[in-house]
Amino acid sequence: MENYFNEIKRLLENRKVRKTIALIIGLAVIFWFAGLFLTPAHYRIIRPPDDAYASRYLTNYILPQLLNKSQYNQPFDLVISETGINDIIVRHIDVNSLRQWNLSNLSVTFKKGRILLTGKTVYCGLDFIVTIVLKPYISKEGYFFLKVPKIQAGRSRIPFAVSAAKARILQELAGFLNNLDIADSAMAVFDGRKIEPVFSLNHRKLRIDKITVQNKELLIHFLPQQDK
Repeated sequence: MENYFNEIKRLLENRKVRKTIALIIGLAVIFWFAGLFLTPAHYRIIRPPDDAYASRYLTNYILPQLLNKSQYNQPFDLVISETGINDIIVRHIDVNSLRQWNLSNLSVTFKKGRILLTGKTVYCGLDFIVTIVLKPYISKEGYFFLKVPKIQAGRSRIPFAVSAAKARILQELAGFLNNLDIADSAMAVFDGRKIEPVFSLNHRKLRIDKITVQNKELLIHFLPQQDK
């Protein structure tokens, strides 16, 4: 081990080696900075609808699927498409509320194993496309968790931004949601706290047993829950 460190020290004493290392670091910083202003491949602009109707994907697909499949008291899957969830977002999230967060053009992309939440923001007078990477999962004990392993601006990862972003989200959620139950659940999710994924639907209790994120779709596995 000592010989290994001595070899490194010897290399660093070489002027050409030091220049090469400095050049590599400089290029890395330049590419990282340039990447802040590049548009990521997954980014899209979801145009607001001309009408003010509720999302038909929500009312004509998701809700009927849940109601019909839950009647048989058997495990079932619900597949949610990327296009459908973005239709819900653009119709049911208030644009003025987003502006309070300095956000616009919010959209969701489903990639294998992760969900990309993307939006445009302005910082110091400059436009940035920010992506929060989310990894939902159900633990062995049956609790729901949401990991936030990465945040990026443009195509560049923002180091140490996860904790700051989570703190900002928690701060804004306090005044963003009027329903206290929803606010508490949302804050628990972004704060990394465990949530028991059990809810009532049409006098029946359902538990989310598994969440699978695939390209373009999200698969949720439900189990009927018996009252104790």
